Amino acid sequence: MPCCGCWWNGRQRHRPPESVSGNPRNKCALQPGHSLMDWIRLGNSGKDLTGVGGRIRPVTPAELATHNTEKDAWLAIRGRVYNITYYLPYHPGGSDELMRGAGIDATELFDKVHPWVNYDSLLAKCLVGPLRFDRPDADELFDISNPSPKSDRLREPSKAQELVRKSMENLANCITPVRKKITAKSEENVKGSPPSKIMQSLIQSSDLPVSISRRAASSPLKSADQSKDSPPSLRFDWIQTSTKLTISVYTGLLSNPGGCARISEGALFIDVATNGWLRTLKLVPEEAIKEPLQIRVFSESGKIEVTVLKITHKVWKNIGETIFSSATHISSPRTLECRVVHVERISHDTTLLALAPKSGPVVVPLGHHVRVHHKINDKECIRSYTPVGDSWDHFGSEYSAMKLAVKCYNTGALSPYLTSLKIGDSVTLSGPYGNFQLQKLKRVKILYLIAAGTGITPMLGLLRFMLARSNPRCEQVNLLFFNKTEEDILFKNKFEDIARQDDRLKIEHVLSNASCSWKGQKGRISSKVLSEILDEKAISTEDTPHFACLCGPTEFTHTSLDLLKKLGMKENDIHAFIG
Repeated sequence: MPCCGCWWNGRQRHRPPESVSGNPRNKCALQPGHSLMDWIRLGNSGKDLTGVGGRIRPVTPAELATHNTEKDAWLAIRGRVYNITYYLPYHPGGSDELMRGAGIDATELFDKVHPWVNYDSLLAKCLVGPLRFDRPDADELFDISNPSPKSDRLREPSKAQELVRKSMENLANCITPVRKKITAKSEENVKGSPPSKIMQSLIQSSDLPVSISRRAASSPLKSADQSKDSPPSLRFDWIQTSTKLTISVYTGLLSNPGGCARISEGALFIDVATNGWLRTLKLVPEEAIKEPLQIRVFSESGKIEVTVLKITHKVWKNIGETIFSSATHISSPRTLECRVVHVERISHDTTLLALAPKSGPVVVPLGHHVRVHHKINDKECIRSYTPVGDSWDHFGSEYSAMKLAVKCYNTGALSPYLTSLKIGDSVTLSGPYGNFQLQKLKRVKILYLIAAGTGITPMLGLLRFMLARSNPRCEQVNLLFFNKTEEDILFKNKFEDIARQDDRLKIEHVLSNASCSWKGQKGRISSKVLSEILDEKAISTEDTPHFACLCGPTEFTHTSLDLLKKLGMKENDIHAFIG
């Protein structure tokens, strides 16, 4: 039963007594769409609620203290730091009550109100990392700008803090020794202590992490013998439950990786592609594994996460033998045979196809596209499509499939065939293609997305990425979307939902063949339309880094590019998606 308490929301175990001063469980009215179930749906949507790209890392008290505003709120409970920014509007006790713990270790405050709440389950998707109680280094200790007394900074951790630290280190005796760095053609057996019989019995009926590698979220480092022309070495870590194993491969900040996973002859293969290089991690598992596989990419941190199921539900003593291949140049795109697993009409003339590669799940880098191949009268017909993310449809991520938005043209060569496909039909793809570099958005605070028709598809991932990242935090995303009629506007309701939840998104629809009832802008791409959304001050100075992305029919894209240059935007601050 959900707790209706004033400081947290979670599972209720018993009801606290009312105090003389009043009932501490008074609720605040929540806005529509902010119930507990809505919060659970948001957590399962794939949105990065941590604000750090899903990369678990230690947090010092000093860093924690800087996150103390409603637009950027972290707090710590029992040695764990959570980003509660997205949870604030879902809290039944109101955001003000929850903000009392922002920027500090809120364990004592939490325990005073209702310590029975299962906060760890409620905020599992918001976990930033452990609160670090290390002694300060010399620079921090003698920093005269820090007003706290030196004696306080030298103070030993409290008994409670030390207990938390030791408990985390000895969790179920399942944490493995410090990992070694993985270099080309190296291999190692990953060993750890088996959990106790008591722990085994506890986790058989649960899906809680019971064994993890200690070097979680390590950053890629260069090998001593690594040449300048080769990519950085990769690191990986893993976590297991009684039912599944998750492998995380780290490619580097904003490296924008692509990847695929497959099971062959009982072994798990994870292909990782970054900046024209391909490397493969092979895992010969401790025991048998099975499909379906799931793969996720965290674009900001550069993490690729692959989850595989165990045939026998148990905790392994070792995960098995791992081997990383040498890095090789990607000389040509791969060809994939896919099966249609879902078909959904998203507008009067556009269909969303979910295509599952037969060899295993595939993730295309952000801003890249694939090509569909089909023979018509012995002639190969090829068209380019940018995959749509999981959060833009009604059937979620359960299919581990690439989703393509296909607009049907009656006189088209390929689109009538694609929009007539049924579940179970086969489709041939190749890719990925594209030259978009996510590093271009590293410092960007204002993003302009200018699209026409199905040219909106590469913008979808960029929009989600910019609104989710926290360092630096994006100040504004301007979407200028051109279509013929109102019924041609794809994902209109989705855009409106996002804009209601995040006022940094500004949307402007422009129709070339609008009805009499249309109250928005009318016309085509022009200097007048662009100048209304461009921040002239921002594009003329370096104070607020900005960037523009363009996509649509070829003529539209080139016209937009020329107009932006005439309005003063530098060519280095523009990227045109041309298939």
